[in-house]
Amino acid sequence: MKKREALLLAAYIVMIAIVATYHEMWRDEVRAFSVAITSPSWSAMMSNLHGEGHPALWYVILRIGYALTHSNLVLPVTAALIGVATAALILWYAPFPLLVRALAVFGAFIGYELTINARNYGIGVLLIVVACIAYRYRANRPWLLGISLALLANTSVHAALAASLILAYWIFDTLRSRDGRSPWTIAAIGSVALVIAGIIVAIVTSRPNPEMAFAMGLQNLDAMKILRTIFTDPGKALLGFNDANVAATGEYPWRMTPISPQLGSRILVDAALLWLAFHMRRSVRALAFIVVAIIAFEIVFRNVYTAGLRHEGLLLFLIFGFCWMDAESRPTELRAVTSRRLATGLLPLFVMQSLALPILVHRAVRYPQSVSKNYGSFLRSHREFNNAILAAEPDFLMEAMPYYVGNRIYMPRQREFSRVVLFDKGARRQKILTLSELAARMDSVACAERAPVLLAMGKPAASTREGEAPVPYDALFRWTKDEMRALRERYPVVANFPRATTDEIYRVYLVNPECSGKS
Repeated sequence: MKKREALLLAAYIVMIAIVATYHEMWRDEVRAFSVAITSPSWSAMMSNLHGEGHPALWYVILRIGYALTHSNLVLPVTAALIGVATAALILWYAPFPLLVRALAVFGAFIGYELTINARNYGIGVLLIVVACIAYRYRANRPWLLGISLALLANTSVHAALAASLILAYWIFDTLRSRDGRSPWTIAAIGSVALVIAGIIVAIVTSRPNPEMAFAMGLQNLDAMKILRTIFTDPGKALLGFNDANVAATGEYPWRMTPISPQLGSRILVDAALLWLAFHMRRSVRALAFIVVAIIAFEIVFRNVYTAGLRHEGLLLFLIFGFCWMDAESRPTELRAVTSRRLATGLLPLFVMQSLALPILVHRAVRYPQSVSKNYGSFLRSHREFNNAILAAEPDFLMEAMPYYVGNRIYMPRQREFSRVVLFDKGARRQKILTLSELAARMDSVACAERAPVLLAMGKPAASTREGEAPVPYDALFRWTKDEMRALRERYPVVANFPRATTDEIYRVYLVNPECSGKS
């Protein structure tokens, strides 16, 4: 690696190491870890994936990593190593000027969202990059591309879609070959078949059970509306949760301006995509696949998973990948010119997401994403709670805690000890729960186990007013003033964690076992 690239990679590693020390694990990160390491067997883990909505590769890596190390650190360290590998490959192999490669690495996605947050999407971007590198060798060693795409498909539903689109691009490119030789060698056909098999495996393993509350269909799909929006306002079409978008401009401090975050983000993304399309006017095939990718991802965003910043990052690097593969498809004498032209088109998108990185880092350092880390420190510093049972309403607030402490966790809606919430439609997870039912259940558990229960009450469940609160997914919590008053009279508050950038905040009540007169 050249000296400049090596220095940039070293700076990236230092940055990731510093920011990671401030990171608080939150429930979605630890949930995958819990599923991977607590499933009693490999077959049980694969069966449990039908309650997760994700393919297996990330879980396989975590399970193997934990079996080798027996350390919870395997979760953040694996995510960080994947980020470092992605950064190194982009700096080393991407056919674009150093400025664009550096912006790609030091941006909101690889610099934070897909690396610091230990989720399955970072490895998806890594495998997109690996597929782009393998694309140069598609004629002589097609199995390299086949393996990378088959693995890519098994990282997430969005990555399976990306693998399908790259496969289609590969097939289309091969059919256009005019070198006089048949492109369909046994190796090429076998490699394509491997990718198709990988996509099928991803669909089979990630398809939710029908009883899962997040199982959705395409019955509400409005294809014409999606097409109209894509071609008139792609910034709006791709807008996700908390104004997430492919340029990460939703993270900007819009509150300091009179412009709404949604409007400002849409304008910037529209302008960047138009700029990219203009510079790709001589790369019609790649531009067409980018348009198809945007349409396909919007269908997924609107009907399967609401887009978060991590999903938008995967789409951005799929766009980056199509530009990369277009450059690799050119004759050697045109490759450098094409790379510079496409880099100019990509520049606004990568500049924008790089400007978001210091904002995300500042937020991570100054404001906790979850209070789980602080709660874990509290528990470790209070020896009287060493054997305490942890519970919460909403129940998923405790999913992050197994990363920090070894206390048992009781899921009130499921009436069982578990590290994972079952987001079903009511077969095992009680859909409607009242505060009096919750209190009675906590009393019963404390008495039966002869151990204190620490009940974390989240917002708005801890409100002083009578009311009800929706609970993801498809659940409800109800309470009255009398129930809330009784809660505060019977159970002392032992801790309060009110500040986080997500909904993982709560007040902790102590339920002591009082079993006199009870069998």
